[in-house]
Amino acid sequence: MSARLGDWDDLVAAVPDGASVGVGGVGMSRKPMRALMELVRAGRGDLDLVTFVGGLDVELLLAAGALRSVTSSSVALGPLGRAPRFTGAVAEEAVEDREMSEWMLVGGLRAAAMGVPFLPTRAATGSDLATARGLRRVVDPYSGESYLAVPPLRPDVAIVQAWRADAAGNVQVPWPPDHLWDVDLVLARAARVAIVCAEEVVPSETIAREGALTRLFSFETDLVVAAPRGSWPTACIPVRGEDGPWLQQHASDPGGALLDECRPPVVHSVTDNEDSR
Repeated sequence: MSARLGDWDDLVAAVPDGASVGVGGVGMSRKPMRALMELVRAGRGDLDLVTFVGGLDVELLLAAGALRSVTSSSVALGPLGRAPRFTGAVAEEAVEDREMSEWMLVGGLRAAAMGVPFLPTRAATGSDLATARGLRRVVDPYSGESYLAVPPLRPDVAIVQAWRADAAGNVQVPWPPDHLWDVDLVLARAARVAIVCAEEVVPSETIAREGALTRLFSFETDLVVAAPRGSWPTACIPVRGEDGPWLQQHASDPGGALLDECRPPVVHSVTDNEDSR
């Protein structure tokens, strides 16, 4: 098993300007926020974001002016309500909103992971979203029934926050798993490059002792970055829940508050004249 372990510089180097970036997590859980903050610090821009249910990931990248489009089934901040920057950006047409239904989005990721040209589905039949996304219909050659054909959705890079992994790229999910954990796996498999930010990097022997918890394997993972507290202020079960007090304190604009976290502190020098005064 070859080593996949790298650092934040490796992660940033894997995400060029203009890339399509799939971000794992759902709502206020398992968002790889430290990774996104590193992209912001590096000045990445013109990104096409793919996220099953967006939240702080969208708000931070919008605050940084880093997004060209958002592909998601919804964007909100859980108990904090709407995502103000996303709502405003869509209203002002400052970002392209490529909304999809949940199954349309997952179907596109599955098609990419499977290497097939489309997946047939009845989901979204009659919906405006099917028309907006330009979905075409196919006929089942066996039954003659008509289905919507969801094309592959293949991000250039996927970044997911995981419970634990080893340096070889074997990734484990705790039991019982967190809500919609399997979407992260499909996202990683659909992308051209899969990056895992692990709350804990453990020896391969630890992974082997509880092999039933392994859900992504070394051949499916391109880079592992040690990222303790990497999802903060969102949750990463079972390590911790979301940071409720911080979220409440910054409820009006959490994306802007996170952007401030990305900026280096201002250092004021004291000149001789100032010192003499």
